[in-house]
Amino acid sequence: MVIKKTKIRKQRILLGFFLVLILIVMYFSSGSEVENLLRCEKRINILMLGCDELKYSKHADVIMLLSYEPRTKFLDILSIPRDSKVPRTDSKHWRPYQKANEVYARAYNKTKNPHDSCIAVKDSISKFLDMTIQFYLQVDYNSFCDVIDAMGGVEMNIEKRMDYDDNWGKLHIHFKPGLQKLNGKKSLEYIRFRDKALGDVGRIVRQHKFLKILSNQMRNVRLLMKLPDIYSAIVRNTWTNMWLKDVISLMIELRDVTRRDLRIQNLPGIAKCLIGKNYWVTEKEKVGNVVQVIKNSYRENSRNYGLKPMAETFDDIVVVEVWNATSRRGLAEDLQLYLRQFGIDAVRWGNYGNYKKYTTVIDRQGDIGLAYRVARVVGCSEVKTEIDKTRLVELSIVIGDDFKEIYEKKY
Repeated sequence: MVIKKTKIRKQRILLGFFLVLILIVMYFSSGSEVENLLRCEKRINILMLGCDELKYSKHADVIMLLSYEPRTKFLDILSIPRDSKVPRTDSKHWRPYQKANEVYARAYNKTKNPHDSCIAVKDSISKFLDMTIQFYLQVDYNSFCDVIDAMGGVEMNIEKRMDYDDNWGKLHIHFKPGLQKLNGKKSLEYIRFRDKALGDVGRIVRQHKFLKILSNQMRNVRLLMKLPDIYSAIVRNTWTNMWLKDVISLMIELRDVTRRDLRIQNLPGIAKCLIGKNYWVTEKEKVGNVVQVIKNSYRENSRNYGLKPMAETFDDIVVVEVWNATSRRGLAEDLQLYLRQFGIDAVRWGNYGNYKKYTTVIDRQGDIGLAYRVARVVGCSEVKTEIDKTRLVELSIVIGDDFKEIYEKKY
């Protein structure tokens, strides 16, 4: 009993110390660039890099753009596949393009300086997306593992068996299906797993799933007790142009961001082999559509999505497509008939072709609020954004195996 009371007392002292630290930082935050951007309600863009640890070089294995809109407290995360074809800054080279992760590797091989390498990638991605990126944050694998361990691990539902062995890269990944609590090392293995069928795209999907679960877990009040350990883990093997007061200001600002204030996308493109090398090749128009959706997030009002009554009809006709990703016949046709009473018009429906476990509403035009409202009518919780204006629909609805429970409950 005495030991327990002593432990609680120590936790309270530690928490009190950290809260005092936050107040001190807030007091001196007038010089914080993040605080100034928040005060002026200007967008904050951060390039986040996850780097591997190789003896001969260093690569940006994970590339993400975090874009925060203070006016609506809305956070966009854009995953950029490491093999994305981007323009080469050296115009004299015979090949006028390179992979996104090669930008970091070449800069690091020249300078051996992580900060210079981050700046090179930041400038390259900023030019590629035509967006101003103010900050960069590079996290090495060791730091990532330390942060997850400091948080106490992450609970993940492994949907299928995962086996991957790379003797040359000394990477061995083995997971059995089921709910598991992953420590830092296992979390890293999960987001690095690359299956043969989907390659980088499948890995990015897992990274998005991991991010959503991590963001939910970070809202736990108990995590405050662990903040000193988390911050200590972050500063090890991490490089950024943000000061401590910038990081704390951003953490305080993001504390109320929920899953419905978060949109995660993948840079659209297709895998192609160009002169003996594999690239993720994008179309300028499609990339422009994604960037515009991010820049227009000041129009989002996600905090009201859940306030709409389920039975309310929509003011304008919502154009969707419905696909059945189960072995049960007739679900797509049944759902499209049901949706019409709400003003949701399915112009196409049929079989999806691939099995899906969860029913999902996919935002095709960049209106995540509309996607959540339709998901509420359908009765599912899975919503994601994959911009594709060529489909000429606002949303795609993919019926997963869980739709049986939803169908029986709602209809």
